[in-house]
Amino acid sequence: MTQSETVRVVRYQFGEKHGYDLVITDNQATVQDYLNALNRAIEQSLFSCYRKNALPVCAGCGACCVDTVSLTRIDILNLREHLRVNQETLQQFLERGGYIQPGWRWVDFTLRKGEDGLCVFQDRESRLCSIHPARPLVCRLYTGCPCTRRADKVRNCIVRMAKHDLVSKWLTQDAEKGVTTAFHEGCQPRPKPNAFSGKKNYRQVLLKDLLPPELWRQIYVKG
Repeated sequence: MTQSETVRVVRYQFGEKHGYDLVITDNQATVQDYLNALNRAIEQSLFSCYRKNALPVCAGCGACCVDTVSLTRIDILNLREHLRVNQETLQQFLERGGYIQPGWRWVDFTLRKGEDGLCVFQDRESRLCSIHPARPLVCRLYTGCPCTRRADKVRNCIVRMAKHDLVSKWLTQDAEKGVTTAFHEGCQPRPKPNAFSGKKNYRQVLLKDLLPPELWRQIYVKG
């Protein structure tokens, strides 16, 4: 078992493979606490990878770099700082390093891929991530190892809420400049704030504010 002060990532057996379960021991636990605990467990090689083409070690594997990686608003803040392009607006960054995928009732923002289908931030020679310290939330949470159903629900909920926060920011960016956003077709957007709204990093986002009450009761054990 590995743990941070407030979150425990517990090794869990899945047949012949090792994954993890999740236990929260403090009601002030944050998304960053979860990421820290999970990353520590990965560095200790506690888990098995279920990807067929994955290498035994994470560094230089690159098997996950073909996946579609959804972005969050905090991801973009981190990436702009890491790449030293803080002067770029949200829209400018998305046009350069992201990809905007609108649907009838949704919009998804993802990391851009190259013509070879790999993330543009993967170094093609070393197969290492060139933005690893600032890699997106999805890259950190979806590790290629198995997890329990409740742990999967937790990460899905975190990502869903974070994606909604970015959509809200994107929809209101024109209003913040005093310009009305034009919609030629589609549902009239009514963005609502959530636990990610206005936060500048994942240390500020409490897990208890993100998760449904029933799911919170399943994973919270008072320390």
